[in-house]
Amino acid sequence: MAIKFNQVTYRYESANNDFYDAISDISLSIEDKGEFITLIGETGSGKSTLVQHMNALIHPSEGEVLIYGIKVNKNTKKDKKEKLNPLRQKVGLVFQFPEYQLFEETVERDIIFGPKNFGMSEVQAKAIAKEVIVQVGLDESYLLRSPFNLSGGEKKRVSIAGILAMNPDILVLDEPTSGLDPKGRDDLLNLFLSIHEKLNKTVIIITHDMNIVYKYAKRVLVMNNSRLVFDGEPSVLFKKKNIEEWNLDLPDMLELQYNLENELGIKFSKNPNNIEDFLTEIKGAK
Repeated sequence: MAIKFNQVTYRYESANNDFYDAISDISLSIEDKGEFITLIGETGSGKSTLVQHMNALIHPSEGEVLIYGIKVNKNTKKDKKEKLNPLRQKVGLVFQFPEYQLFEETVERDIIFGPKNFGMSEVQAKAIAKEVIVQVGLDESYLLRSPFNLSGGEKKRVSIAGILAMNPDILVLDEPTSGLDPKGRDDLLNLFLSIHEKLNKTVIIITHDMNIVYKYAKRVLVMNNSRLVFDGEPSVLFKKKNIEEWNLDLPDMLELQYNLENELGIKFSKNPNNIEDFLTEIKGAK
């Protein structure tokens, strides 16, 4: 296992000196090849805190995380860069708010910062910057622009490019499609799918969009009240009655299917994966 959580709890201290568990008693394992995972749950359920443990940005209050053989727990020193930095190359994390990752004068310098920090020459890093900026749907002219003069969607793409430039084994993205138009969203999701399928890398996406879960995920993690309450396949999740209890919506296609079955008596032979499947089921339904 590339990442293994063993009964991990992370505890925050509030301004009133009260303590609360952002995540509580989490145990799970993640491979670095072949997984496409979506992480879902209400705002404040612990999703972002969970993924920040995956490359040791934060350390458990209780329990431990094993990341590529390195144990991270409450006794791990945060200043052990020689120990923890390699983990951040293997597990690339794109924050929900791109401003957290953009700080250089130009887009190019932002993108090459990570690769150079891990030993790549400037010439190599600049060549990779040209590749990844195009991969995320921007042209090379953006490399010379200031990241602070970009739109929100453009900043998000640049922050993703900066992580792709480090070629991580596991790509973790916190709400990567928020603020993007439908085409931009689909383009990025197809890029992540291509990275997953062609390079056999693991992709983990935090999202509130159940249509993304339904269309792309092989595995779903559900957080609720700081706990991991579900870990399994989407097809199993959407059959569970807990969906409402966890305040999750059904994907649009499944909601329409169930409405047709319940109100018109139409019976589907299977859950449709796309609009073509849906129309085929409608035509063949009795």
